[in-house]
Amino acid sequence: MAQTAKPPDISVNFDLGDDFAVQGRGITTRLEGKLDIRSAGAGTAPRITGEVKTVKGQYRAYGQQMDVETGIARFNGPFDNPSLDILAIRPNISQRAGVQITGTAQSPRVRLYSEPALSDAETLSWVVLGRSSATSGGEAVLMQQAALALLSGIGKGGTGGGLASRFGLDEIGFKGPGSGGDLKGSAITLGKRLSQDFYVTYERSLAGTLGTLYIFYDLTKRLTLRGQAGVQSGIDLIYTVQYD
Repeated sequence: MAQTAKPPDISVNFDLGDDFAVQGRGITTRLEGKLDIRSAGAGTAPRITGEVKTVKGQYRAYGQQMDVETGIARFNGPFDNPSLDILAIRPNISQRAGVQITGTAQSPRVRLYSEPALSDAETLSWVVLGRSSATSGGEAVLMQQAALALLSGIGKGGTGGGLASRFGLDEIGFKGPGSGGDLKGSAITLGKRLSQDFYVTYERSLAGTLGTLYIFYDLTKRLTLRGQAGVQSGIDLIYTVQYD
């Protein structure tokens, strides 16, 4: 009587080397580290131990490009749920302020960070505007109230998805001004996917009553038609090319 072969145990040591890089979900960085991957055969999920670190990483949040000072993912068992220790700081300002991510990959915790510690409203002013709310006037206060209202809807998953779903939307976001910009460059964005190829976004300026409606329609995998209606109206044809 033939015996069923036992699936082999697997043990692999994996070194990311010097040329491993990732880009997506607002982060662009090179990664380094070593992982030990083990599996006891069929029916058991692989287990991973080790850690991966970012090198010269950048993270985009609240409309700003930040430098990743600390970026560590620690694996100690489940392959899909490492612990996170990430700190991204806005560069070229006199106050240390940015975003800190802790928790795990499946349940991340995102919060504003400042050193020395400031209130969330004051920290947000430094992150978005690059200056204190005390020197930014009433416009900064308005911007902070709107942005903090969004932050209050962030669940344990670390995104605004829970808040968006309450209103039947796919996206609720905040667009900050560029470096040295004022409130006129800040806006709240609301997005809804109507079909697989059809997406609508409404952008409302915090400086006044101006609003812009964007309609995106994917003609092909690379070709997208964008319509814009508001203070300025127009139609664009966007061709997307991805480079490795």
